[in-house]
Amino acid sequence: MGRNLPATLLWLACLHVVGGAPSAWADEVTEAISAIRKLGGSVRSVGKEWEVDFHLRGRRLTDKDLAHVAILKDVAWLNVSRTRITSGGLVHLKRLEKLRWLHLEMTGIGDKGMEHVAGLPRLEYLNLYATKVTDKSLEKLASCKTLKRLFVWRTGVTDAGVARLRKRRAGIRIVKGLDLSKLASVFPTEVEKPKSRVPLKWVSVSSRDEAPLRSENGINCEILFENKSKRPVKLFWISYGKGELKFYARLAPGAIRKQNSYSKNAWLVTDDDDQPLGYFVVKPDDSRAVIPGSAP
Repeated sequence: MGRNLPATLLWLACLHVVGGAPSAWADEVTEAISAIRKLGGSVRSVGKEWEVDFHLRGRRLTDKDLAHVAILKDVAWLNVSRTRITSGGLVHLKRLEKLRWLHLEMTGIGDKGMEHVAGLPRLEYLNLYATKVTDKSLEKLASCKTLKRLFVWRTGVTDAGVARLRKRRAGIRIVKGLDLSKLASVFPTEVEKPKSRVPLKWVSVSSRDEAPLRSENGINCEILFENKSKRPVKLFWISYGKGELKFYARLAPGAIRKQNSYSKNAWLVTDDDDQPLGYFVVKPDDSRAVIPGSAP
């Protein structure tokens, strides 16, 4: 039992049981962590809570496998996007009473079982991008009083359904995406006001070792990169796990790039010779990342 788990995770599992005392429950938790890892998922302890992620290597996750996640209970962040789960697996989520961030995008889920999601007492962020949900799911989610951000782009959700939800829950930010078929009828009038973006802090560095070791998990957001330096720069995402650098773009002087990312992700900027210049760490909202003119 738990022989393949690092000693740190075994110790943390004991701390997650009531009173911090080792017990049969601790054994069950360590076995659940081992099962999640065998399925390709990652488990990280943050304080007294868990972050569980399957979207990179755990895409064979099925409905019955979610039972392993439910055993942990204190899961605050869960990403099962692009996996094989369906509406039937959502029943396992009802045990996750501390869950605040949930990624279900690009899965086979639909309206059935959404009441288990709507019943999560602390849920703040829900991504349903490219799923089979419809307005019926929005009706159920209206009862989720803690929900703040909802993504329903490329689903069966209608504008009317979104309007009804906004009327009942004015504080929810709902992202439905852009309907290209309507663009001709609205131009040349203003389509929408520019987004309000939070500024990201530029941290100058001279080596890779001065930048974050790896990216951390977070919630989906958008970054607007702006190159205000006088030379081209290259943009690298610092990956999860071992922190490999993944090249994304080359920005000419004055260039702007919109980039999808996750909060707590780290982005490294280099010159054309791959010499590090600085980095940004993403915040949990749409943001602006300005590469300063003083960058060499």
